[in-house]
Amino acid sequence: MIPLGMERLDEMFGGGIEEGSSVAFIGSICRDNIILMHQLVSNVLNAGYRVLLVEFRQSVDVLRKELLHYNIDYSPFVETGMLRILDGFSNLYGVERIQGVNVLSNPLDLGITSAVIRDTMVSGDFDFLVIDDLNVLYTLQSNPKTYLRAIVRLVNSIKSRGFQTFGAFSEDVFEGSDLTAGLMPFDYVLDVREGYITVRRSLQPMKIAVPRIPYVKTERGLEPIWGRHETLESMRKDLWLDEEGNLWLGNSRVQIIDEKSEASLIEFVYEYLGPEEGKRFLYLWGKKEFFGIGKAIRNYHTSLREALETSSTMTESSGGGRLELVEIGEGIVIMRGKNLFPRSTGHAYPFHVHYAGEIAQLLSEFTGEQWEGEEVKCQAMGSDYCEFVFKRRE
Repeated sequence: MIPLGMERLDEMFGGGIEEGSSVAFIGSICRDNIILMHQLVSNVLNAGYRVLLVEFRQSVDVLRKELLHYNIDYSPFVETGMLRILDGFSNLYGVERIQGVNVLSNPLDLGITSAVIRDTMVSGDFDFLVIDDLNVLYTLQSNPKTYLRAIVRLVNSIKSRGFQTFGAFSEDVFEGSDLTAGLMPFDYVLDVREGYITVRRSLQPMKIAVPRIPYVKTERGLEPIWGRHETLESMRKDLWLDEEGNLWLGNSRVQIIDEKSEASLIEFVYEYLGPEEGKRFLYLWGKKEFFGIGKAIRNYHTSLREALETSSTMTESSGGGRLELVEIGEGIVIMRGKNLFPRSTGHAYPFHVHYAGEIAQLLSEFTGEQWEGEEVKCQAMGSDYCEFVFKRRE
């Protein structure tokens, strides 16, 4: 197995990808798939593997400047010979042919280009071939089917020699059937867009039930949200305001809500619906808020205790108050909270029923069984702490 150097991704594959396999990175106009591909290239270079990178998308200098924005610096590896970059861009559009030892003389001649790449892989004793990206040549072909056959032959011939290939595709560029054909020789297919890394294809069975990683794009490339947003400092780094007044936390639009505002909402719910229907509304509101959270946490934890502790850590880091796990047993979970949001006093009804709904939803998704929860004590009603009891439904 070859680790890719991204912990969450390697966990999905049980430690990494198989030796001699190929990986396709599918994305869209945002190019997050290309950023992830280069992150993993940087990781395998740091692990001691030798890489041949063929650049068709832009000049080599522009590529290296682009990657520096994401803390990916290829210079040390080029200097030591661990990385060699072939320029397949310069002669795509220019009238005058540019010559050079690392310049492809006629990139559109697929036969010659493939032969040069194969010969360079063998003579340079490289481990990985990286193609950035496969969209450019596709758009310049008069006969895309010929190009697809050339790509399939190239990737399979590289694989037959024991080498590995990384290649980037854009689903916004390729026709549906053409993309399917182009992906045929790839053993792993990662879909990277809109804040999620999703495994579409894997050579081995997945080690987790939901092969999907939520991510945020930062100055260090793509980072899994789980773990990054466990501290206030990391959340501060991911907060940004766009020109139209939208506040974002990574890829999610957010709004700052004060305690008084949310307390007024809860009070209104009880006044308008009454105690029983009010509790039911708040409970279902909490469940709705946590749709998908349990499945996402299951990507990273196999232990229910760890899942609940991670959820509690993120509640605290986001200002929701402090939750702690008191008991976890066969069919029962008890949790306690202090200073939960909103913090209020002097109420006749439990004020944090939405927390009960949230954790019940997490438990149901994580375990695959149905759980129900109840807030049995509440600081807003005069108790020293809030207490939540969750029971597995028989």
